[in-house]
Amino acid sequence: MTDGNLTVPIVLGWNLKHLRDVVDTLTKVGPEIETEMVSAATRIDKSDEYFIGEGGDAARTRGATDKTDGLGTVDVYAALADEITGVCNTFQVEIARMQIAAAKTAASKWDLFYKDDGEVVSRKSNWETAKSNWMNPVSAIAAKELEETVLTRMFREALANVLEQDAKTASIAGVLEKLTDSVKIGMANIPTDPKLANILLNFQVNPEDMEVWPSGIVLQSILAVDPTFTPDAMTKSEVTALEKLLVREGPAGLVDFYSIKKMATQAANESDFSATVNDGQGDAFRHTYWNALLTRRFGETFADEYATSHEGGAGQPSHREAMDLYNNSIGRQIGADNPTASPEDLKSKVTQAINDGKAVIIGKENPGATPQIMWSNQIPKDHPELQGLPTDLYVPLPGKQ
Repeated sequence: MTDGNLTVPIVLGWNLKHLRDVVDTLTKVGPEIETEMVSAATRIDKSDEYFIGEGGDAARTRGATDKTDGLGTVDVYAALADEITGVCNTFQVEIARMQIAAAKTAASKWDLFYKDDGEVVSRKSNWETAKSNWMNPVSAIAAKELEETVLTRMFREALANVLEQDAKTASIAGVLEKLTDSVKIGMANIPTDPKLANILLNFQVNPEDMEVWPSGIVLQSILAVDPTFTPDAMTKSEVTALEKLLVREGPAGLVDFYSIKKMATQAANESDFSATVNDGQGDAFRHTYWNALLTRRFGETFADEYATSHEGGAGQPSHREAMDLYNNSIGRQIGADNPTASPEDLKSKVTQAINDGKAVIIGKENPGATPQIMWSNQIPKDHPELQGLPTDLYVPLPGKQ
């Protein structure tokens, strides 16, 4: 639902009514769709009395398929309603806890206020508190600090629970993976350009379960080389690829792997495309450069295996998935064609590929158009407002890779 930058004021400002309305709508239209699909399928199934021949058979086959797709969609609606209800319930409980903490903070005699991160502090120093409570200064300071501690814990525990639940909202998008392939394709915004359409439909991967990696002795061995390292959630195929890399290269190889990822992100933020690092030319640069560097350091096979499995998280928007996978392949080709090139040389070649329209981005021809995958030179870099994918819920496409 968010980019992770949640604060107490933001959460306190949430209105869950819109999510509740979505649940109400899903709950209402599901049975209506089911009734319509069953009724239509029943009528077409009985048409053999008057609709005979190949045309009739084809119509009845299509009717049966449509019924399957429709009833499957109804099941997805019900699952979505359940997922969203669970999220709403958690958010509601934690918002209520924050509201109580906010009310206690405002009512406190110690002139308290809360910060964005949930820390509660007094506007008065301990010296000022002691001065105004001269008969029992030590007790007053202790009472003030205790209240600050208790209220800070209330805010931060609630915020942590909200953040944890917010991170799990990918499961909502993951429900859409259960739609039938024909429904997914029917709801996709497919480009009219045949090559772009082929990229959108074929540069897709199937979703995978996620796990946090590394842990245990592997984590400890990496921390011995890089004390700042933190584990991350990734697909099981990503874990397999990195475990094989660890066997081949040792902990130092993994440190190099993560350094390359940081290098690509930094280069994108410092590039001519820095204003479009979210699904635009800057994002295309980052993925392409990242894969060029991975190929140069670890070889094309590993770069392909890891970068492809990296896109396997459930709920990934199909246009973003196609964009990333395609640009990854362009980067690997650049890396394979230039095995001795320096990082700066690779950066120049990636920049040229973006400018030449060899990569793809997500953009729109005008502010009112629907975002679509496009060639990377179709929109000038000085128009970042026309690049990127809104943070909406998108129907995934069937996996091909």
